[in-house]
Amino acid sequence: MTTLTDNICIPIHLDAFALSPDCADGASKLAPYTQPNYMALRLDSQLIQNDVLEQVDFHLAGSAATNPRLSDVGSAKPALKLHRLGVHLHWTIPRFYRTATAKAKPSDPGPGKGDDTNPDKSQPSFPAIPNRWLVVRHMQSCEPAGALPQFQGWIIESDVVRKITEITDPAVDLQSDVSPFVWHTGSPSDKAALRNQAEIFLGQKFDLPGWREDASRRHTKLTVMNSSNPLFPDYALHNTNVLSMIDNFRFIKSGSTTVSYCTKASAHYYVLGWHSDRQDDPFANMPKGTTLGDKLSSLMLQLNVEPDSKQDDNKLSGAVRSLNHGAIYNVSYSRAKKPASTADETAKNFTAKIDMEPLSLGTTTLDAILTFLKAHKDNASSIFKTENAVSVVKEILQLSSLLYASDDGYDSRMQAEDLIAQRNFAKADGGSYWTFNQQAPKGGAPVIPSIDMQEEIRRLNASQMKLDATVRKLRSIQWDLFAEWWKYVSRSFPDSRTRDALKPSLQKRVNRLKKECNDLVQMQTQLADSVTKTSNKMAVKKSSFPPYYSRSDPTLCVAGMDSGRPKDFMDRLNVQETHQLPTDTSAVEAMFKDASGKPVILPFPVDNKLADTAKRILAQCLAKNPGEPDLKVTTGYQSWAGKNPFIPLFMEWEAVYYHVDNAKHNAWSVDVRASPENPRSQQVRYAPINVLSKDPSSQADTRTISGRVLVLPQPSFNLEATVKQVLDGTPPDLSLSDKEEEELLASIRNMQFISARLSGLTNHLLTRFEGAHVKPNVRNQGQTVVPLQAAVDAGSAINIDRPILRIVDAQTALTPYGSSYDFATTNLNYPFKPVTQGQLIFTKLNIVDKFGQAICIPTPRPRRKKPLDVPQAGIYPCLSDYLTPDVRDGKLNTIFELPGHAIGTGNPGLPSGAGDWPLCQYMQLTPCINQDARLNASFVIRDSDQSPSPWRTVSSDYEQPIWGWIVINYADRGLQFFLRDGTFYQEIRLGGANGTNTSTKYIPFKPPTLDPNTKGISFQDAAANKQLDELIALFDKSPEYLQCFSDMINAAIKTMPFPPGDYAAYANAIVGKPLALVNLGISLELAAPALAAQNTFGKAKHRDPSFQNGGGDLDDITRAYQADLESYSFPVKIGDASRVFDGVVCYFDADNSAPSSAASPLPAGKTDWTTLFTYFLPPEGEHLPSPLPSGAVPPRAMKPIAPSTFPSLNPYYVSPNVFNPTQPPAVDAVNIPQQTAAKMMIKTVLMDPYTPLHVYNPILPTATVQLPSWSVETALKKMSAFFRLGPMLLVEDVPRSIPPEQPKEHIIRLPITGRKGTWKWLQPYDTKPNDPAAHAEFATYEVEEDQGQVKFAPGPYTFVEGYLLLAGQSFSALSQGGSAK
Repeated sequence: MTTLTDNICIPIHLDAFALSPDCADGASKLAPYTQPNYMALRLDSQLIQNDVLEQVDFHLAGSAATNPRLSDVGSAKPALKLHRLGVHLHWTIPRFYRTATAKAKPSDPGPGKGDDTNPDKSQPSFPAIPNRWLVVRHMQSCEPAGALPQFQGWIIESDVVRKITEITDPAVDLQSDVSPFVWHTGSPSDKAALRNQAEIFLGQKFDLPGWREDASRRHTKLTVMNSSNPLFPDYALHNTNVLSMIDNFRFIKSGSTTVSYCTKASAHYYVLGWHSDRQDDPFANMPKGTTLGDKLSSLMLQLNVEPDSKQDDNKLSGAVRSLNHGAIYNVSYSRAKKPASTADETAKNFTAKIDMEPLSLGTTTLDAILTFLKAHKDNASSIFKTENAVSVVKEILQLSSLLYASDDGYDSRMQAEDLIAQRNFAKADGGSYWTFNQQAPKGGAPVIPSIDMQEEIRRLNASQMKLDATVRKLRSIQWDLFAEWWKYVSRSFPDSRTRDALKPSLQKRVNRLKKECNDLVQMQTQLADSVTKTSNKMAVKKSSFPPYYSRSDPTLCVAGMDSGRPKDFMDRLNVQETHQLPTDTSAVEAMFKDASGKPVILPFPVDNKLADTAKRILAQCLAKNPGEPDLKVTTGYQSWAGKNPFIPLFMEWEAVYYHVDNAKHNAWSVDVRASPENPRSQQVRYAPINVLSKDPSSQADTRTISGRVLVLPQPSFNLEATVKQVLDGTPPDLSLSDKEEEELLASIRNMQFISARLSGLTNHLLTRFEGAHVKPNVRNQGQTVVPLQAAVDAGSAINIDRPILRIVDAQTALTPYGSSYDFATTNLNYPFKPVTQGQLIFTKLNIVDKFGQAICIPTPRPRRKKPLDVPQAGIYPCLSDYLTPDVRDGKLNTIFELPGHAIGTGNPGLPSGAGDWPLCQYMQLTPCINQDARLNASFVIRDSDQSPSPWRTVSSDYEQPIWGWIVINYADRGLQFFLRDGTFYQEIRLGGANGTNTSTKYIPFKPPTLDPNTKGISFQDAAANKQLDELIALFDKSPEYLQCFSDMINAAIKTMPFPPGDYAAYANAIVGKPLALVNLGISLELAAPALAAQNTFGKAKHRDPSFQNGGGDLDDITRAYQADLESYSFPVKIGDASRVFDGVVCYFDADNSAPSSAASPLPAGKTDWTTLFTYFLPPEGEHLPSPLPSGAVPPRAMKPIAPSTFPSLNPYYVSPNVFNPTQPPAVDAVNIPQQTAAKMMIKTVLMDPYTPLHVYNPILPTATVQLPSWSVETALKKMSAFFRLGPMLLVEDVPRSIPPEQPKEHIIRLPITGRKGTWKWLQPYDTKPNDPAAHAEFATYEVEEDQGQVKFAPGPYTFVEGYLLLAGQSFSALSQGGSAK
């Protein structure tokens, strides 16, 4: 192993755009300069904005004469801005410069507790990007000929910062020669920091001859993020002379001072970038012993060597430097002629001649892609311009259906559909819990925690749950404080009197928030300390609760549009070492000469021979053949290919949202239905009750919303990874050779897709805004947040001071609407929507590339003063399964009836037919809560502390959730009931004088022995036994109900999957499949308090008549929004008969009220046995009328699980604290597990013990609950299998009384199959004939098979009755063993 001293050469991608006047003409548009409005960072209500990046205005971006980017449109005769024409060159920095890293794990002491002067190593930091760039133009030809030299070079100082007063050169164009920049000096006390932001510019270009490093120029540490502009690294219109430059082919004729510009030119361009300060170099400050391979891997790079090379093992020396490099060849420019345009070609797919735009909308990127492929499976070749596209698409669709399926069967595919549906949601941390984790000795049995230890773990988990809830609520209040600050500083008051009148109420609200925020910070500190100390003393490990979810905003996918990125964009870049480069650099010397031919000083740093490396790279650039085919696809060297590229960077969209709701929140129905797109996928879905186009109320509550989203370049990579995952799983119906597999993956890589999530849609409905805006705090990289003095001054009037802004921390990403939107006070609708439920139609979609080229749908036009009643954008995206409106009366149910022009063999708005796709402008957004929530489903058991709920969740892996078992005894036409531990309890059979015959408890066995310590049974056992008694009582004297219950079980068992193979080893496998009885708790939990409206103008709940305008008590406001959200009801479906992977047989309702509560007619925690809900009702008129005759006591009914009987949940939130304005926080005031249990809806469920049960709902992912295997195994091992037989005729009599000792020789011969010892006969004896309350006792006899050979034995014969028991059980025949604990 050697120490490496060679420099590392990192390739970068170059893009060139030849801008001529005619570029403004064509199917695509050319964006004018729309730069960040940093004046909007000022804390001035007349200037401040939610987003400093305004949407691009294309309606005047027509010809060159009207486009302000190209012409001086303010003059009488607009003149071309010749200095902006030419080649616009942009270089894309490698991915590792875009990735932040943290130097330590988070150890947050709590919001507001950091030190301004100390670094916060847990905060991610972005690396500094190269700040020096050499751009060399290698001229091939120009007109006038000879006007420009063969080589010309420029130096770009990317990090130069200048104030507007320091730019004294009148030739500098403030739009095209410099970049607006947010520059913070690092001093939070600088009151002018925000006021001066509109006057700061970044970047400067110098001619190579004469350039020197100059310390007098002001520089800043530059990363991809410190411009506060997400478009900055890649949008050439925002980073001129930083990461891009314009070569306008400027020259001055000999003997003249007049600037002229070439009218035509062709050139190659070479770009090199480096760090002026070697400490910023990614290869600086390497830990001792770092190898080249390790460092390259961390930077997403790899060495361009043979696979078996050992150079990766070389250690790095501290002298190594890196150099970024790229080249682009044969770039042509003509002022008189527009070059071929990829943008124009792509825009043709969005004209009126195209029936269905190549757009699709899905819940995820993959969903959107697959939706498009399904819609265009027969005409894919016209979109992707390849001959084999149709066959490739069909192969992809076949494979995609197997992505989540274990096999190609119907049930597996159905389960896969359910799994796919869960990907429609964004996840948020659900909190943590602790479990027992004491290791067993080697070879020993698992260690089971004691009862005391289980109780300690429950207390620890209660503290952990409260800590998690505290963190979530604190985060919510942090944002609330920021919102109060923003709404105040951004509000324009008509006069000081109005402002002063409002201050007291605002101060009161802020003071209330400040007090609770400080309380929560104190609680967080105490709880974190307590949990850490307690867990360190116990043998426990930390696990995660299921996450909270919120529905993701839809994803828009555009097909047939290349991302413009190199094909190896997502791969590790191949880098080279200096010794791998050409050694002959003689041809490079001409690049470093001035106009007179004299050599110029090389611009490169002198350390580690970086200049030599640079010259060798340039020699390699010169040596490349521009005609090489790989130049089009390889990062570092590419050909311009004779046309302007189109590299989509961001989308700007606008849409009209129609809110479909009513006062009772019941405008939508829930059913198990399919979508028009996928009629075979039956799922729990919402659909509007009314025909929307005929319901004026559905068209009344409307909002226009808009947003900007960055384009994702990797959809095809996601699709390729998906297909490869399926291929690696070797599906049974697919067999591809290695060559066929590689050809398929290569075809996918060639498919052209881009995508973008429509982020901001939901936040608009919550009256929140996404965008780049001023924030009251600044955070230098690796530091804690520091409040700006200007922000402190602005908020001081409402008591927002420096400490509280520090507590706000980084919870400032979203801004409240405040007074930014002037909703009419006469509008009867609330802008704030706690629940999305409606439809959305696009009215504008602009796809903008890195050079400002754009595809605009529809053609831009000035905004109407009065919007049209019916939007007419005419955008028809392919809608995925989850976004397609439902079908009513043979048409899609949309807000306005769709037009009916013919498309193929179908019509827009019609469900898909043969070869058709449902064409629709309206995307349906079914009801969904607009904040993080979670569907909780867990087994519950009775709680000895019955306040506030008689139930609690099963809190550990060692608590038995089962309270009883049922087995059908087919031989006796009855049901056998077992206790939770598998002990036989009672049997009830059809027959007898009353129609049913109920056995004595435990007969034919002895009752379990009591615990010698407690002389009784445990609370849980007593509660379970009582519930089992109540269930058994249902069947007493009700043969119809018993028969129907048995038939229901039989029908359910037919749909269940086979039990696992080890089930055959249990005795009761010969009798019937045991079913478990459990209690299930279900709830709909919010992660944080209900969100509140943030619009200053227009309607809001807290400005209804019960509240004062702009004020009101904060507690009342909070309760109002919480009550409003809790008034929404969301149905759930428990189990599913059509899904064999679900184990629900039936369920009953159960009470969940405290013993003292009068809210329920049932005793606390009692099951309501009067109505059974099941999927397996008996046939009409068979055995049981529904409901039972009125004489049945208690009354009983069996109802189907159907939409009409779906139970509903209301969302709830449990606060971790009880606020007291005058007292310190009481950490123990709230018991989160108890309060959570009190919110649960309880169901008593009969289920298959081997199959999970599912709670389906249309607003959140399905909740799944499964019994732990040990709880099933321990009970089955103890269960007995026996039948009641008799009277049976025997040729030999049995003993007349129980012998003192069991006779070894007495044998009962019965006509049954089985060797001797397989069966036992249990013979009852009345040992206390004079005691009517006494139970029979049993003797045990051996059983032999009687095949008829003794049927003519001499008499007398004897009739006997008893029980036939399967022998070989692990317990005594007369006692079931153990004790009833």
